[in-house]
Amino acid sequence: MHKLKKLKSLFDKLNVSNKDSNPINANEASLNINHKNCSYCNKPFTEELWCKECDPFRMIEGWTSGNNDVNKFIKDTIYDARKYTSKDILEWVPFDRFKDVKEIGVGGFAKVYSATWIDGKAEYDRQDDLSWKKKEPQPIKVALKRLNGSENMSTEYLNELKIHWYFYIRSGNATPLKFYGMTKDPETEEFIMILQFADEGNLRSVLSHNFKNILWKDKIKYLFWLISGLKNLHKLGYFHKDFHSGNILRVDEHQTSISDFGLSGPSNKQKSDDKICGVLPYIAPEVLNGEPYTLSSDIYSFGVIMAELSSGKPPFYERKHDISLALEICNGLRPEFGKGTPEIYKKLAYKCMNANSNQRPTASEFLDVFDFWLESLHPESYKEKEKFGYKGKEIKAMFEEADKEIPNISTSYKKNPDAIYTSRLLTFNNLTKPVNSSIMTSYLNDEENDKDCQDSKLFDLEV
Repeated sequence: MHKLKKLKSLFDKLNVSNKDSNPINANEASLNINHKNCSYCNKPFTEELWCKECDPFRMIEGWTSGNNDVNKFIKDTIYDARKYTSKDILEWVPFDRFKDVKEIGVGGFAKVYSATWIDGKAEYDRQDDLSWKKKEPQPIKVALKRLNGSENMSTEYLNELKIHWYFYIRSGNATPLKFYGMTKDPETEEFIMILQFADEGNLRSVLSHNFKNILWKDKIKYLFWLISGLKNLHKLGYFHKDFHSGNILRVDEHQTSISDFGLSGPSNKQKSDDKICGVLPYIAPEVLNGEPYTLSSDIYSFGVIMAELSSGKPPFYERKHDISLALEICNGLRPEFGKGTPEIYKKLAYKCMNANSNQRPTASEFLDVFDFWLESLHPESYKEKEKFGYKGKEIKAMFEEADKEIPNISTSYKKNPDAIYTSRLLTFNNLTKPVNSSIMTSYLNDEENDKDCQDSKLFDLEV
């Protein structure tokens, strides 16, 4: 009893003495007050229970996730915020700080819920004495991604957390969903990511419900955001490995984000015996055939998404996603495009889906093209500018003509029950070496439509 009174007295003292900066909250009651050193840097506390050097927001001490690796990962983000003078940090949040939790989606490796975070993301104001004062809490709607079987936090799941975080803080405008922190399911003890809520759902859902209202200028804008995200991811040295329309989330009219980095990995640490995992229609044929995943394998998936944006339907919805489909993909089968799709768009998508992975452009090269197309569809000043063999006004005319066909494209379809669009393990043997179909070859070798483009190898399509 004496120890309990002593503990209460200590916390009362701390709350009073720090009432003008950032009070210790009730969730820090698990703190071991016998610690004399910071749990992060192991240096003596500069002030009672607080290391100013490591913890500018007073968030490192006083909690535990129950997993040392998760603790260190979260504390690293807090320490780095001091180092980079950033306000982006991860928080450990007790599960009881969420209400109205509702399941909204199930993937191959996780379940996703919507919820109201009662306190919202911690926000701080810098004071005259250079200390930080926490703002009043503001409830926000968030997505909770529960990682299946993560109660012991495997290396693979920890990898997803790190990639999502590094991608988020280093990607500028083309970011993944905001990553707020971590919590834990109190029943299963599985770890949960606290993420920005995407109001409009994933791209597959958007196309299903709103295809006829999406003009080509909007489609090009989506693709520009996506290829910007891929460029940033690849620049960090990672590839996605599970890039499909279910993992592309529409936050609002100004943001389309890449999500789900569970299969991502460093591009320089791939093994030839890595298991094939993902959604079959989006997996590059060389990967189906047992070759290691590369950055260009993400580009193949991007090409499939280009076709899906054009048609409004998921690729190969009418087919079983089995070895027969895998074999046909290796033999050159590719998704269909919607009626009226501009030929330059088809050619670019086919270049992505080239059976020869070495002939696919990089994300950076694609970004230049979509940037020009996007500018051509908006400001009048671009109408006479010429790039990649076309003037801005020609690009604008092509896509505006394609807009006229959108009302004539049927978006109704009956999905084969064995067409599976969630990520799963796949095993195929004895597939043929990937080749291009005659249709693809005609596009890739078509010099007539290249208009002697000399300023980009994107349209130098000799194979």
